[in-house]
Amino acid sequence: MKFGRAIATALSLALLASTPALGAVKAGATCKKIGTTKFYKGKTYTCVKSGKKLVWNKSVAIKTAAPTPTPSPTPTTSYPEEPKSLLDIKSYEQITYWAWKKSSDKIANSESKINEVEILIGPNSGILNKDPLFATKLTSRLFSGYAQPTKLTFLSYSYSDIDWAQNQIETLLDDKTLLEILQAPNRGGRDNARGTCPSVERCHSSQPFTNRAGKSLVIAGFTPSRLSNEGETKGELQSHEFTHVIQQHQYIGSPRELEGLASIRQFAPWWLVEGGADFGGFAAMNHTSYENYQSARMRDVLRTPKQSSEWFVKFINPDSNQYWIQFDSSGEIYNVGFMVTEIFTALKGPDSQMELFRLIANGKTMDDAFETIFGMPWKTAVPLIAKLISDERAKY
Repeated sequence: MKFGRAIATALSLALLASTPALGAVKAGATCKKIGTTKFYKGKTYTCVKSGKKLVWNKSVAIKTAAPTPTPSPTPTTSYPEEPKSLLDIKSYEQITYWAWKKSSDKIANSESKINEVEILIGPNSGILNKDPLFATKLTSRLFSGYAQPTKLTFLSYSYSDIDWAQNQIETLLDDKTLLEILQAPNRGGRDNARGTCPSVERCHSSQPFTNRAGKSLVIAGFTPSRLSNEGETKGELQSHEFTHVIQQHQYIGSPRELEGLASIRQFAPWWLVEGGADFGGFAAMNHTSYENYQSARMRDVLRTPKQSSEWFVKFINPDSNQYWIQFDSSGEIYNVGFMVTEIFTALKGPDSQMELFRLIANGKTMDDAFETIFGMPWKTAVPLIAKLISDERAKY
């Protein structure tokens, strides 16, 4: 048995050595049919006639095309749909983005009317922002197309410079009739400077003034501890106050000129006055970055009270302007007003704010002015606006 297995193994090895591997092709080996092509180990062989024989010709290496890479999709940024009316708003991001976008575009495509800022600093004072012209120019561009001054005076003073500041205010305004109203007993008398700087610790408010000749100044109390507040040192405060100045200028030459210049809250909603100025500051100083605008606006959003739609309806449209007195020091007229103004701007751009002031200065009520601009009755719009704000505030 052992001998028989050895012979069989040897025979098998001999056969394997003499038989070409299945499918193997070699140049010069015989083939059977002219024109036949075979692929072997990455090469092409063709059966050709050589003399009287048919043989496989020299191999040709097959060039494998490099795979075409699938292009990576270009990342696209999707923006929320632009709202055309309050009824179009499906998400609050439509408001946030389009209020910023329309403001940014307005600034990019407009020129500043203001070309000079005069800075007056009290003998014992400093100033929060040494270059207020930058902020005022941006704000001027945001509201271009509406009356505004070409020169602005900034008056900075500390508590120890109250008397100096009061004399400067009266000299610069140079409008006896207007000053008589501003200094009436029910307004505190001849105490305009003290109103923004009532004590050493609280000398950090600011206020705009504009006379009937169109001359404007902004007074600002100076407290060194406020130098760490970026909102007051980087331009937002100065933009806020210059927005007020532009609001005031809509009254010059109007039927409500004197009363409006004495107090821009006399005829317009208080939240529009202060919230509109807050919006001006946020939009102007963050016009190049939507992300920065989002961050800045959240300061007002988070200070807005968490309340029902019904609460906001009453706040936005009370029976009397006197209703807002209770909120003057707590900030709602600024915060809620900002959110309402942002909605206005998302729909009709930053011009909508100043157009409201212009129409009100010329005798229209808020109801009539709003419907003229937005094409919807104010009383119909208020509940829609209130719900938008209430729902947005509830998220945080």
